[in-house]
Amino acid sequence: MLRHRTTHLAPDGRRVRRTTAARRAAFLVSVVGVLAVGALAGCSSSDGGGGATPPPTGPPAPPPETILALGQRLFDRETFGGNGRTCVTCHMTETGTLTLDAVAARLAAAPGDPLFLHDGLDGGAVGTSRIVQHATIRVELQLPPYVTLENDPTRRTIIVNRGVPSTMNAPALDGVGLAAFMHDLRNNDLQEQALDAVHGHAKGTVEPTREQLDAIAAFEKTDDRFFSSAALRAHGRGGPQVELPAGSTESERRGRLFFLDVAVAGTKQGMCGQCHSGPNLNEISALGNREVGFPVGAKFATALVSETNANLDPVLTFRVDNGSGDVRLVSLPDPGILLTERGRSRHLSLFVSATAHPVLLAGLFKTPSLWGIGRTPPYFHDNSAKSLRAVVDHYADRLFKQITFGGAFVTLTEQDRQDIVAFLTLL
Repeated sequence: MLRHRTTHLAPDGRRVRRTTAARRAAFLVSVVGVLAVGALAGCSSSDGGGGATPPPTGPPAPPPETILALGQRLFDRETFGGNGRTCVTCHMTETGTLTLDAVAARLAAAPGDPLFLHDGLDGGAVGTSRIVQHATIRVELQLPPYVTLENDPTRRTIIVNRGVPSTMNAPALDGVGLAAFMHDLRNNDLQEQALDAVHGHAKGTVEPTREQLDAIAAFEKTDDRFFSSAALRAHGRGGPQVELPAGSTESERRGRLFFLDVAVAGTKQGMCGQCHSGPNLNEISALGNREVGFPVGAKFATALVSETNANLDPVLTFRVDNGSGDVRLVSLPDPGILLTERGRSRHLSLFVSATAHPVLLAGLFKTPSLWGIGRTPPYFHDNSAKSLRAVVDHYADRLFKQITFGGAFVTLTEQDRQDIVAFLTLL
């Protein structure tokens, strides 16, 4: 489906392109040639923005027990002189994130829980309707130099409502080689992620030391709580990659076919695996590169979630300037990776061409891991899908009606949807 576009002149005479939400589907097709196709871990960016670190050649040495004990204490109990929040306030031990059930239980048990402060409150001031309904946190983001708000050009930050990224499996499996953290890939490592959380969410008044940040990162990469299975923990320590479970029922085995990364002509095999491949099931496969043009190994994509805006979050219009007179407007409640400067993200520096117009990253988000996904509802960056079935229905009714697979539009039947959910529950 082609996007609708109108063009007008800005006051300074530059071209301004205004696009509708339908442009996101066109992006999936037009992305070929705009994103870098190099996907080897040793590649570096063309503008010195920081190449990816090559993966380790052997199992990493386990950190000393004293470091892990310090990391656990900091993660679970240290407030850094802030508002009473610790890392575990939002990254709960059972799931690594906030579930709707957990939010409801904590509010009923202790309304004064530090979770229900500033960015946990409606409007950042009072009320818990949003966090109870969606388990989202208000996140303040800085606008990069190439982005301004159409109706308020002097404003340099925005607020978006996002779910808490789960720390299950991600610290170890997304933290080596092509490290990728946060929904918008704005953090290059766990230390940077922890520091941002201390500043932005815990409102810390005591600055963490480098030793403390390293200890938190080491704890997240090794402790049992951060893995959904013993096999994944072993892989995080340098063991073999974990394979997809075979399934014990016909429904699970049929569902598994959707997540393979090799297609069979005339079938739906690989439809999900094209974006959910690799050790943490969140990388673009060679099949995904062929189908939608994203580079192999990239951990970002679009499922048209922000464009759908099921939570009815406020929509903002962003004016995006590529620096060469090509100004484009895009309206979304959350622009995602658009606000992450390519040169400041090692992951984006590797996979996104320096010549790509920044607007092409609007609405893209980090692809979540599928391991342990049954434990961590709700789903998507805005927590708009409250169940695995809702996730599958979104893909079937929204995304797969706008992109092709194997050169044709594909319909997921009711049986297909049940089979996919059955398999996801195994992971």
